[in-house]
Amino acid sequence: MSNSAQSGNANVNNGTSQNELRRTFIAMLFALVAATIAQQIAELLFVITGGWDLASSPPKMWENLLSGNGMLFASLTHSFLALLMVSMSWVMWSKSQAAGHKTEIAHIFSKEFVLLLIEVFLVVLYFAIAKTMEQNFAEYMKDKKISSYVGVASARPEALQMMWVFSVFFVWDVIVDVIYSPRMPHPVLIRERFYSFIQGLLTYCSISLLCVFAAWMVSRAAPSAGTPYEALWGDISLIALLLFFALGKQLEYFAIKLFPGEDSRKNTKRDHPPSTKAAVMMVFLSAVYIYSMMVLIWPPSFLK
Repeated sequence: MSNSAQSGNANVNNGTSQNELRRTFIAMLFALVAATIAQQIAELLFVITGGWDLASSPPKMWENLLSGNGMLFASLTHSFLALLMVSMSWVMWSKSQAAGHKTEIAHIFSKEFVLLLIEVFLVVLYFAIAKTMEQNFAEYMKDKKISSYVGVASARPEALQMMWVFSVFFVWDVIVDVIYSPRMPHPVLIRERFYSFIQGLLTYCSISLLCVFAAWMVSRAAPSAGTPYEALWGDISLIALLLFFALGKQLEYFAIKLFPGEDSRKNTKRDHPPSTKAAVMMVFLSAVYIYSMMVLIWPPSFLK
């Protein structure tokens, strides 16, 4: 009996499959990132409320937020972006029905191990996004000045990191939804295989690739050292893009109708068209993204 078979039997005898251990491992990494974000949000609330002394006075907390041309707004929107990114990714990952989540890792030279590396790298990127927030709580505790707490306000690091995140999503879609989930019956001719691959890319990877380009556009428009309000609008565009990505995957329904053979792949299917509510929300998020980009490219006088 092979080592992998013996390992599989051991896992069964212990009542825990390798896939369950794998998912637990990734879940622990998600928990680590969530804990980091929670700590930074708790520190941000401490600063906004003046050590919680102003927690019962909304006007004074608002005054703190507006202090120094709204320096805390950059930290606030960065925190929300990181929290939203991790929460949405956790839900999407935990509900994934991809074939890569159903096959155990037999050895490190396998597609299953590559997928595990991608999952780990993705969570590492989430951790990087959480750690780039403009916060220096140690300096704030020395003099209790908001200017000491906030560093350089910019949405460019987050935009570049999200570009990497969407790039990983794109690679994940290619491997899991196209390569790992071939069409049935399998194409025989090389030309048919090529057409099948291209149609799979158009069906399951277009939204990810679009978001890569959109995040790159934000990184080009956002200044490296701008005003807090420029960082705010940069974060708003990224938040709109992230929400659009979650809804935009529903558009795969129309691509499957355009390429009927794509329905035979064993992956997460979009069996229903976007609802009216989802369609309206996608249009709204697109408008928010475009407006935010216009503000970054042609900032009004009050942002300069």
